[in-house]
Amino acid sequence: MENKDQLHPCMIVIFGASGDLTKRKLIPALFDLYTRKQMPEHFAVVGVSRTEFSDDDFRQKLFDFKPDNYSDSASWNAFAKHIHYHAADSTKIGDYAQMKQRFKALADEHQTGENALYYLSMAPQFFEPTINNISAAEMVTEGKRYCSLDRKQKPWQRIVVEKPFGSDPKSATHLNSVLANVFEETEIYRIDHYLGKELVQNLMVLRFANAIFEPIWNQSYIDHVQITASETVGVESRGAYYDGPTGGAMRDMVQSHLLQVLSVMAMEPPVSLKAEDIRTEKIKIFKAMRVPKYDDVPNIAVRGQYGDGQLAGKVIKAYRDTEGVDPESQCDTYAAMKMYVDTWRWGGVPFYLRSGKAMAKKITNIVLYFKPTPHILFRDMAKQRKANQIVINVQPDEGIRIRFEGKVPGHRLAVKDVELDFDYVKQWNAQPPDGYSTLLYDVMLGDQTLFKHRDEIECAWHAVQPVLDYWNDNPQFDLPNYAAGTWGPSAADILMAQSNRYWHNPK
Repeated sequence: MENKDQLHPCMIVIFGASGDLTKRKLIPALFDLYTRKQMPEHFAVVGVSRTEFSDDDFRQKLFDFKPDNYSDSASWNAFAKHIHYHAADSTKIGDYAQMKQRFKALADEHQTGENALYYLSMAPQFFEPTINNISAAEMVTEGKRYCSLDRKQKPWQRIVVEKPFGSDPKSATHLNSVLANVFEETEIYRIDHYLGKELVQNLMVLRFANAIFEPIWNQSYIDHVQITASETVGVESRGAYYDGPTGGAMRDMVQSHLLQVLSVMAMEPPVSLKAEDIRTEKIKIFKAMRVPKYDDVPNIAVRGQYGDGQLAGKVIKAYRDTEGVDPESQCDTYAAMKMYVDTWRWGGVPFYLRSGKAMAKKITNIVLYFKPTPHILFRDMAKQRKANQIVINVQPDEGIRIRFEGKVPGHRLAVKDVELDFDYVKQWNAQPPDGYSTLLYDVMLGDQTLFKHRDEIECAWHAVQPVLDYWNDNPQFDLPNYAAGTWGPSAADILMAQSNRYWHNPK
């Protein structure tokens, strides 16, 4: 198995383990790695939360949530022996003495040594006290790494921080400082599960391993780029969280996920595939993102909020009617934004980002629209012709499609758009791994390629903050302004139509 010899024994500590993320994503991802033989030979998983559970109760709670995923009972039972639980409040330093004793006993039982992966799977207000308490309890032994007799087996402690990473530039910068006071930057993993998607990684292969794409991947040929992440579900039971200070489509999706996808799509070729070289090029893109002016916001950004609607026969009630949501809420369940990356490669090319809930279709994709040919031989058919496109489907239906013009068979000269289609599943006869599986494996390897650097976080917040400030200062009185099950507010279509462009809305 690739890189198996680089996997060191370790203890995985999940703070906030009674929450949904642990049972929905983290444990299934770790079990997937276990069945693929991509876990260290010696490991332990310890859930920490205030709720009282025994080890067996915690294991049963995890199993009951996804029994289909754990249908191989022998494998699950073997994996479950590595799972433990400790009831404690990570924000109280007084709880850490017993916590450390339990960790030491489990480390001896499972032979994990001093290597530890701390995963913050909790509400953001608990990040700072937990990080500070990890330090105060001396659970980070950085000094020993450099005094180790065996330089190849230096003990490590790494931390994984879930989003939201701050709620504005100031809070994000402060959280970065808190982390830096305890962990080295090389041991901090700011996770974004979108970067674990197979097709996002495949972007680098598409661009840099194929001579037919990279020469046209610039402002000379590309008219504009669209990046979409749409969901068919509403906020459901997360109304109180989503309507809070870290919620909304601009904060929750555009600032975090979509700008990350943009950076991979737009970056220059790195000098190598090492993490530091790839992140260097991504950071350059973040620093080149044009920060919009406050007065320009009405011309470059659109917000929306869904009302009542139907999708596939299912009734979706309006956002404001959801439990925990302010009946006069201004929260954006849809956000679209036009951005520019001021580099020689992308000068003048607009990037349109959009994300929304309760939309017509669940999809995440990147669409490159190419400029028309300089001399239109087929001007009589110009109205019927569509722009050449490269469509990169991140999820679902992972694949890459190229749309271009072809002649319809027959005596008459007729032009019609056709597609070349690379379907990931059909081509490789394999399902892409879950993003969390990929990312957790990389953390255990110590590979930061697919994780955010602090500069990326802070630049991303600066890029969207003027929009958030404008929206906060100027309430919108037509909310809700799109029906659930549609492609968003009409203002988003107007934003595109102003430049004679249109959204790529797959059927």
